Amino acid sequence: MKRRTLWLVLAVLALLFVAIYAAGSWYFSSIAIASPTQSLEDGRAQAKSFSDYGLPEPEAISIDAGEVTLAGFYLDNERDGDCGAILLHGFTGTRYGALQYAPLFWERGCDLLLYDARGHGESTPALHTFGYYEKEDLAAAVGWFADRTGLSESDMAVAGVSYGASTALQAAPLLPDVAFILADSAYQDLESILRHQGKVQFGNTALFFLPGALLAAELRTGGDVQAISAQDAIAEAQMPIMLVHSQQDEYTPPSHAEVIYERSDPEQTVLYLNDWGSPHARDILTDYEAYRREFLDFLAAYAPDYGLPPAE
Repeated sequence: MKRRTLWLVLAVLALLFVAIYAAGSWYFSSIAIASPTQSLEDGRAQAKSFSDYGLPEPEAISIDAGEVTLAGFYLDNERDGDCGAILLHGFTGTRYGALQYAPLFWERGCDLLLYDARGHGESTPALHTFGYYEKEDLAAAVGWFADRTGLSESDMAVAGVSYGASTALQAAPLLPDVAFILADSAYQDLESILRHQGKVQFGNTALFFLPGALLAAELRTGGDVQAISAQDAIAEAQMPIMLVHSQQDEYTPPSHAEVIYERSDPEQTVLYLNDWGSPHARDILTDYEAYRREFLDFLAAYAPDYGLPPAE
């Protein structure tokens, strides 16, 4: 009788542990893939206006990306530099979160496309997959942009910040002909950024639940979390890539950029590790002119025929 009671107690404890671990795993997966996002109005309120960046008011557009519809802005550049750029925002943000990169391309006569990632802003509600499905959305956006502008893929660049940067890098194998990619503050892969942020925000508790959270994320999204990897994708990239990262970034450590760079082709990839005191993804806001000089140096070396010569 005592042995049976002991086994019953152990069974109850085991079931209780499984239930707690499953609940914790679901909770931590939700922080990653189902976090609340900004409304477009909040994004607009936190950003400079289009006129502040020397831009006209945009045209609101929508892009059919299969299971989701992407809401965005299109800006037609009257200078007609025969070039285009797609600008991707960061995690839980909106298309306004990439607007700071627009002047780099606008001054070269490039048309612009900015859109809310799936599950963000005014795009179709969806779980966040950190690039797994978002890279396919980007490929759909490139197709839409080509149809709208008549530009070829080789006339287009992709610039992304943080979540958008890692998405752009993961899309590189799907878009071999784009002119170049600008990836600012990218994370190397999903597990690494969740491990870092989990430890920062929740301590070792998050690390204990991480394997379960990754499994829960796979089950909930239908994606492969091991495939969410900018460091793997960049090894297949065929276009020039400009990597930018602040040495003072505590949200996504600069070591992520170093790992990504190590997996890249050094003959067509440049890494700018800037010591400007910027927090995560803020180098372009900390010193725009220095950022622009790095951008111009990169273009001079790797994409000299992209767009019109910049005004000095």
